[in-house]
Amino acid sequence: MNKVRFDNRQIPLHYQIADYLLDMLKRGEMKPLENLPPEEEMREIFGVSRTTIRRALDHLHGKGFIIRKQGKGTFWTEEARGVRQEKLVGINRQIFNIEDVTTVRVLSNTVQNAGPDITEFLGLTPDEKVSVFRRLRFSKQEPMSYTVNYLPRHIGGMIEKQHLRDMTMLETLESVCNIRLGTIRHEVEVTRASSEIAECLQIAVLDPVLTVNTSVYDKDGGPVEIVWTYFVENKYKFRVVFDE
Repeated sequence: MNKVRFDNRQIPLHYQIADYLLDMLKRGEMKPLENLPPEEEMREIFGVSRTTIRRALDHLHGKGFIIRKQGKGTFWTEEARGVRQEKLVGINRQIFNIEDVTTVRVLSNTVQNAGPDITEFLGLTPDEKVSVFRRLRFSKQEPMSYTVNYLPRHIGGMIEKQHLRDMTMLETLESVCNIRLGTIRHEVEVTRASSEIAECLQIAVLDPVLTVNTSVYDKDGGPVEIVWTYFVENKYKFRVVFDE
């Protein structure tokens, strides 16, 4: 393998390394059941510490894509045969044609009562409160999106503001909360800006906003979080990518 360097500092390096290895597998440059290069060799290839390499391998191991064999090395598993590249980049870059260089401001992290739809989705009782994160993402110092995440308190309580400044929520759920993510569903519609949304996005109340409702499940199909993300309606291109 030739040396590889990553310029994107918005996504932790170990995720980028894991994605790069998965992409090699997808292109056929590596094969299921074959061994991966030794850690020291990968450290030289990617120009990172051994700790970062181990975190990348831990991520792949948690997904069931690799297995470590004592004295023999690290190997792709049979499960990796049908792998598709997984990038936990979040809705901003996953669906919308938005550049990588952005900044995030965590506006609040609160515990509060939630509406019946949220409570029902998360499988909570009506009197249980939820963790709510409100975040504003900027591109070139302009508001790009406003996001509100609702999570059960036992998950949200593990997440700190610094985590969400350095990682997407999906990355945080995996690396901080140790959740193996499964299905992620997005529903897109055009709605009207409330006073809260308008203030954050610097638009007028009742201006149209592109609204994405995201439902996140773990590998066992259990609900993890429900999210609303709001975009200025005419500012971003919509992009859908179909894998082969």
